[in-house]
Amino acid sequence: MGTERLRFAPEMLARLGEELIPHPDLGVVELARNSYDADAESCEIRLQRVGEAGGTITVTDVGDGMTPEAIRDGFLLLGRSAKVSDAITPRGRRKVGEKGLGRLAALRLGRVAVVRTRPRRELGREYTIQIDWARYDQASAIEDIDLDVSSVSTTEPPGTTIEIRELRSPLSDADVRRLARSLVMLTGPFPDKRDDFKITLDAPEFSELQRVVEPGFFEASSYILRATLDENGQVNSHLMDGAGTVLASGDHFAVTSHSARGVPTGYLAPAAELEIWMFNRSRPSFSTQLTPALRKAYVAWLDEVGGVHFYQRGLRVHPYGDRGYDWLDMNVLQKRNPEERPGTNNSVGRISVVSEDGQLVPKTDRSGFVENGHFAELKDFARASLEWAADVRLQRRDERKVQEKRKTRDKVKETQDKVDAVLNLIPESVRPVVQQAVREDRAAMAERLEIVENDLMLYRTLSTVGTTTAVFAHETLRPVDTIEQMIGSIARRGARELGGERYDSLLGDPVDLIRKSAASLHTFAELPLELLKQRKRKLQNVEVNLVIRELVENFQPYFSDAQVAVSVDLTDEPVLIRSTIASVEAILANFLANSVATFTNPETQSASREVLVRTQVVDEHVVLTVLDSGPGISDISIDDVWKPGKSTRNEGTGMGLTIVRDIVLDLRGRVWAIERGELGGAEFHVSCPRAFA
Repeated sequence: MGTERLRFAPEMLARLGEELIPHPDLGVVELARNSYDADAESCEIRLQRVGEAGGTITVTDVGDGMTPEAIRDGFLLLGRSAKVSDAITPRGRRKVGEKGLGRLAALRLGRVAVVRTRPRRELGREYTIQIDWARYDQASAIEDIDLDVSSVSTTEPPGTTIEIRELRSPLSDADVRRLARSLVMLTGPFPDKRDDFKITLDAPEFSELQRVVEPGFFEASSYILRATLDENGQVNSHLMDGAGTVLASGDHFAVTSHSARGVPTGYLAPAAELEIWMFNRSRPSFSTQLTPALRKAYVAWLDEVGGVHFYQRGLRVHPYGDRGYDWLDMNVLQKRNPEERPGTNNSVGRISVVSEDGQLVPKTDRSGFVENGHFAELKDFARASLEWAADVRLQRRDERKVQEKRKTRDKVKETQDKVDAVLNLIPESVRPVVQQAVREDRAAMAERLEIVENDLMLYRTLSTVGTTTAVFAHETLRPVDTIEQMIGSIARRGARELGGERYDSLLGDPVDLIRKSAASLHTFAELPLELLKQRKRKLQNVEVNLVIRELVENFQPYFSDAQVAVSVDLTDEPVLIRSTIASVEAILANFLANSVATFTNPETQSASREVLVRTQVVDEHVVLTVLDSGPGISDISIDDVWKPGKSTRNEGTGMGLTIVRDIVLDLRGRVWAIERGELGGAEFHVSCPRAFA
């Protein structure tokens, strides 16, 4: 018998290339990283007719180029990096290239790839290799295809040009923008960014992003956190003001006492540096006048570069710091103390790792690192440092509050002493009357202060409940996602193993019920996080009908699970009120939750389960009404429904309608309820002044 060998079908190229890499920009960025490894001073990426199939992507650098041996043993060898033994370039760069799968994905974006390379070691010589992917598609095995390397003389400088011709699919505007951002952020927007590697992309999106990113508003930061993790796993942190003055320092024990993993004697992670610049979006610390144009540019910069990015050997690693990818859970932690914690929209940071000795393992799809123990420890170092900084800021805030309270008490006493001194100058004939008036005024002020303090205590309680709910909701989404994925898997496997009819009779209804319940849980887990988004807390002219439609749609799984039919009857024209989106959502969510609760209460069954949301314009006021077909309001006075702690349900907190009342009063509106209204059940009405654009 003869010998045999493993062979790979051409379909493996698709599996390892375009199917493994989720977005085309990742492959092109990988070619730019290869240019960095080649010690290139610059890398230019040209897009020609990429908005349609058949376009071309060209990547050109002025690096070291490749010899025929480098092409054979490096460029064309997939699955093994030839850069480990030659990790430091003449410019002192640590090479970042890995196993070539990102490069493969880029080359397979087109039907033909042409590589022209001019090695620095062989000046005046150019080598060319052309990869026609159709030849592989027609072959029975990948290794059956020979690739010829041709050689010609040239006067061009050393470097490499890669043309990806005849694109299989067009690049969308979103793809080009993703590519532009990835390239702009590859070396980072930071003050000390290296200037020995310049990337250009001939796309308007790239120029636009450069204009947004390059100003670098770091001088506007309020605080700067710098933390180091040394080779022995020890941490040292400093919190500074925007000018760089150290406000507090933390040693290893001080920082790791904030670790969620316990207090490690030393992190088992690569040496790293964490730097985070923290900003106030509305009041930046500019030394120059904050003009409207400067404010707009500043906010746009924060939106584009915000978050903590990951830099390995000088280049950014996707997806850490991408929009919507809060890998350190900064936004969830921020909900606890919005004033003293950075989030992804008011901070710009980076973790820089230089030498990791193989501890960090890139994922095969080039999307971040495998979350092994070393990466988990590195992540914990960053989060513990953030928590330490937040604790320092909270202590400083509390100290300021104590000083402000002391100053206020002293000022009040000083003012009262002045009033008493003036009273002694008043003629005795009228002095008693004036003194009595002053005493009554002081008593009224004390009573008002007591009311305000009681309200403050109430809303502190509600704030605690809200932030706890937000954290709980964030953590709930993970198991809910797992439930939804697993129930889909059970449904598919059950139908395959049992057959359609038998599956429907045995498992169809239970699986469907679990799916609906999971969808309802998903709705309630996402709702607190949606309500707490900063853009929704901005005072503005709010289009009420739009908010209603979105909220009703988001609540739909909950309504479906409760078997409640919710309909809307909205004005034909848009109606605006001066409010926040979060306030309108809070009003409507409380009304809807109350209505649904009346139907799900076993003691109050209703023949029909209908809820109607209506808007009207009455005398320059916008009136929002929520009606239901439930049992109506009973066992409680119509006036008491708005009072804190009063509820028609045993499990109710009695806070929901109190929140609604206070929100509406702040909006200069009014609220009222009807025990039994148009649909037979309760009606809740809110009237607020109409705003105009």
